[in-house]
Amino acid sequence: MKLSFFGDTVLDKPYHLDFDIDSFVFNLETPLSCDGIPAQNKVNICQKKSYIKETFGDIPLAVSLANNHVMDYGEEAFSKTKDLLDKQNILYFGAGLKGENFNNPTIINFGDKKIGLCGYSCPSVHPTFGDNKNNGSAYLDPQEVLKDIKTLQDKEVDMIIVQPHWGIQEIPFPTYQDRVMAHLFIDSGADIVIGHHAHVIQSHEIYNGKYIFYGIGNFIFPNLNMPSYHNGEEFTGFRYKIQHTQHRRSIVVNIDHDLNISFFGVELNGDRVTKSSFKLPMWLPNSKEEFEKKLSMQYRINMFKKFINEPKIPTLAHFKRFVKLFIKRD
Repeated sequence: MKLSFFGDTVLDKPYHLDFDIDSFVFNLETPLSCDGIPAQNKVNICQKKSYIKETFGDIPLAVSLANNHVMDYGEEAFSKTKDLLDKQNILYFGAGLKGENFNNPTIINFGDKKIGLCGYSCPSVHPTFGDNKNNGSAYLDPQEVLKDIKTLQDKEVDMIIVQPHWGIQEIPFPTYQDRVMAHLFIDSGADIVIGHHAHVIQSHEIYNGKYIFYGIGNFIFPNLNMPSYHNGEEFTGFRYKIQHTQHRRSIVVNIDHDLNISFFGVELNGDRVTKSSFKLPMWLPNSKEEFEKKLSMQYRINMFKKFINEPKIPTLAHFKRFVKLFIKRD
C-alpha cells in the first residue's frame, strides 16, 4: 500500500499510467471549468471536463489548489471546481477564502495513519491570492506555514507534508531563499516538503533526515495552444508552447504504510505516462551570490536549448537579451 504524490497536472483528455498506484495526491494546475471571466494579462488554462477518474482509475485523496492557474477563469470556474471535488469527496487544500484559511491544513486518512497537507503559492509565480471576500491561493508566508504546521502537530497527525508552488520556471534548482524556507519548515516540524511550479524537475536533498523535493516537475502537462492575455473584454494574444523532454519528465514520490519515502522518474509520451530512468539535477545553492551566478549560467544554457529545439531567426530583442546575460557579473 502506498500514497503517491504527482506534480503539475493538466488533463485536457484521458491519459494512461503504465504503472500501478494505490492512493494519490496531485497538484490540480487548472480549474475544472472554463466558465467565468478570464484573469487578465496572463496565460489562461482550464479544463472543460475533469478526466481525473478516466486517467487515474480512481479519485485522489486530495488535490492541491495552491498554484497560479486555478483562478484563471475567476470565481465562477473556481466555484464549479470545488463543487465537482465536493461531489466526488475529494479533499482540497491551498486555496479558498482567508476566513477558511484557504482550506489549509487538511488531513487525509491513509490506512490507519493521518497525513496532514498544506499548500501555498509564492508571489514570484504570480498567482491570484485569496482574501476575506475573494477566493484565491494561500500566500507563501513562512509564519503562516509554521502556524499550520503547529495546528497539525496539535492534531497529532502521523506525517506533515508542506507543498509550496514556487521556483523559477525552466530552472532545475531552487532559489537560495526557497532552500532557506524549506529548511525552516523541516526544523519546525514538517516531515517532507514537495514543491512544484518550475515545469522541470528541480534538485532534492535530505535535510536533518527529511526529504525536500524542491520541484517534482510536470506530471501531465500538454502542449499549450490557446488564446491568452485577456484585457477585460477580449483575448489579445496567443500562447503556444511545445512541451519538450524536460517538461514531460517528473518525479513520483511514494510514502508506504510505515511512512517510508521512495521516489522514481516518469515520462509522458503521447497519452501514456511510463516509468523512466534519467539523471536528476543535484546542485543546490549555499548562498544568494552562488545562486545568482548559477542562475545567470542556466539562463544562457536555456537560451541555447530553446534555439536548438525551436530554431528561428533571432530578433534584435533576442540578441540584446543574450548579450545582457553575458555582461552580467560571473
